[in-house]
Amino acid sequence: MTEPMPCRTDRAPFDRLFAEGAAAVADGSHRIEVPPGGGSRRWGVSALLRPDPGAEASLAELAREAAVVAGDGHWLTGAVGNSHLTMRALEYPRADIRDDDPCVARYAKALSVASAGVPPLAFDIFGLTLTPLSVMACALPVDDAPDRLSAAYAAALGDDAWLEDGIGLKRDIWYLNILHFAAPVGDPRALIDWVADRRDLTPIPLRATEVEIATWRFTGSAMKPLRLAASVLR
Repeated sequence: MTEPMPCRTDRAPFDRLFAEGAAAVADGSHRIEVPPGGGSRRWGVSALLRPDPGAEASLAELAREAAVVAGDGHWLTGAVGNSHLTMRALEYPRADIRDDDPCVARYAKALSVASAGVPPLAFDIFGLTLTPLSVMACALPVDDAPDRLSAAYAAALGDDAWLEDGIGLKRDIWYLNILHFAAPVGDPRALIDWVADRRDLTPIPLRATEVEIATWRFTGSAMKPLRLAASVLR
C-alpha cells in the first residue's frame, strides 16, 4: 500500500528545480513539449485540483507575461481553463475513453471514498521557478489536508494506483505549470532573470473546492483538461 506522504512544505525542491531549469534554458537543452500521440507517456487521465477564479486569473496573468519573455510557440498551461495542480497521474494517454469507461468509473469511485468529509483545500502560491520543461508556480499547502487526501486516494485506488507506484514517483511538491516549453526560448537570459525576480511573490491564496478526473485535449496553444468526473470538497 502507498505510504502517506509528509506535508509538502519544503521549498528546497523548488530551489533545485530552478538550478536545473536555469542551466537547461541557458544552454538550450531544455525539453520541448509535443502533443501526445501514439506511445506517449504524458497527459494521460489524471486527478486534478483546479484553482478558484481569483487565483486562476493571477496565474493567467503570470503565464501571459512569461510567454512574452520566452518568445513564440510555447504552451500557455496557466491560461484560464487550463490551470491545475496534478494530484495523481492515473494512466498513459489513450483515445478510447467513453462516457461509460470502466476505468474512469473506478477512479471516480475511489475519489468519492477518499474525499468524503474533506473540506476545500487551501494553498499559497509563493513564487515561481524554472524547470527543464516549464515555468512553474510554487504552491505550499496551508495544512496537511492536501497530502492526506492524496495519500487516501492512492490507498482507495488499490491496483489502479499502478502508474505512479510502478515508476516510483514521489510527489514532494505541489505546483502549477504556467508555461510549457514547446519551442526554443528566444532570449534565455531574459527568461532566467524574469523568473529569478519572481522567486518570491506576495502570496497568492488558492482554494480548490473539488477534485476532477480529467483527460486532455490539445488546443493548438496548450493542453486543456476535459472533465470526466469530479468530487466536491465540503
